Amino acid sequence: MPTIEISSQTGKDFSGDVLIVPVFSGRERHRLPLAISKVARQVMDENDFKADYLEVVPLHHPNGVKDSRWMILVGLGEEELVTHNKIRKAVGSAARSALKKGWKRVGIVSPSTSSLDHDEVQVAVLEGALLADYDFTVCKGEPAPKNFERVEVFTNGDDTRKARRRLPQVEAGVAACHRVRDLANTPAGDMYPEAFAELAQKLAKQYKLGIEVLAPEDLQKGNFNAVLAVGKGSARSPRVVRMEYKPKEKAKRHIVLVGKGVTFDSGGLSLKDAKGMETMKDDMTGAAVVLATLVACAQTEMPVAVTGIMGLVENMPSGTSYRPGDVIRSRSGKTIEVLNTDAEGRLVLADLLNYASEMGADHVVDLATLTGACVIALGDGVSGVMGTDQKLVERILDAGSRSGEYLWQLPLVEEYREGLKSSVADLKNISGTRWGGAIVAGLFLKEFVKTESWAHVDLAGCWSSSERDYRTSGASGEGPRWLLDWINS
Repeated sequence: MPTIEISSQTGKDFSGDVLIVPVFSGRERHRLPLAISKVARQVMDENDFKADYLEVVPLHHPNGVKDSRWMILVGLGEEELVTHNKIRKAVGSAARSALKKGWKRVGIVSPSTSSLDHDEVQVAVLEGALLADYDFTVCKGEPAPKNFERVEVFTNGDDTRKARRRLPQVEAGVAACHRVRDLANTPAGDMYPEAFAELAQKLAKQYKLGIEVLAPEDLQKGNFNAVLAVGKGSARSPRVVRMEYKPKEKAKRHIVLVGKGVTFDSGGLSLKDAKGMETMKDDMTGAAVVLATLVACAQTEMPVAVTGIMGLVENMPSGTSYRPGDVIRSRSGKTIEVLNTDAEGRLVLADLLNYASEMGADHVVDLATLTGACVIALGDGVSGVMGTDQKLVERILDAGSRSGEYLWQLPLVEEYREGLKSSVADLKNISGTRWGGAIVAGLFLKEFVKTESWAHVDLAGCWSSSERDYRTSGASGEGPRWLLDWINS
């Protein structure tokens, strides 16, 4: 994490590699510090820069900026339409440009607008820069480029106290996002169930978190039969990790987070095609989000007790694989007819949700890259959420909106439950129809939840097919920031 400074100065005396200046379209540019507005006015008057949303223009040797060799103008669009997330993404786009240039000391002028709280704008500016400060390079032969060394935010006289107080939460949330990115981007040959569990143990020791790792023999004793079934085809045996964060004072409430951790999903005997397997190292993103969130809770000393349950398994085809037509007796005692071994995540979560329901939590939230149907419905930038507690769902939606990580509620349509009826078991793992797949998966999970307050998040937006704003191509890292916002609310 770079050194961070939030200053009430204008930025005209910034001494560093590049000064990022967000600009509204139209006459609002006069609100910039005079020495900086002259540069913006010149390029805008010449139509070289219109300040359209996400438009980025680098300028060399800007006149009047003391020691900065470069300035980057980035468009915010019309002031009437600006939001905190537009500011976050615009600054992120400019920061990505700066990172690629190898610039280490970055200054940012926080935009002035009467429509938004200035302290929230300052936080959005900082988050945009820090979220952009990432590249996954550990697998490349060349030396990895260095990240930012220093980030300074200039507020042009606005009070900085509230934003400064939020710095620890901002840094922890961004670090958690980067941790999820690292885990989900790591090749599955390196990040398999045992390796993930070992990393969780190291982090638990480092941050003083409670931890228990259930090996295959423990899973057999605990009747985690669905988890074991999914992992039968792989040479890498499954694990279930239970991690606990407890505040020093009496906890306000207890939350259980459940994460799907399929470290590679080939589809099993219901084999995916080659294209469908290219990104399946990310099928453990739910578990990665849970792990990163628990670490961030410890870093920020959350007043809430949080338990994380991570089901780690590899879904592979072999002579020992579970088969279409098999019937599994899950941990809850309910039997499941397997019609498609590529609908494996819900089987893992079935055992985990039953386990989580025994912990007496106020809320249980599971997170999983569960269905392609959710991606089709919402695209790769929005996650689906559904659950049994509408107040919980609304709080999650609000937290996502505040953090700029979009979630959308899907209904649990009870009539769709008919498609899960089986003639040989209590239910099937797929409905047999293409329609409403994300909802049907949610209804399947609901069968194994005993607690009243439960929400399921289908992480449809966890993988970005291309670079955009502060997101690189690959794992987006979304999840921990809105979870931390919700947990702390």
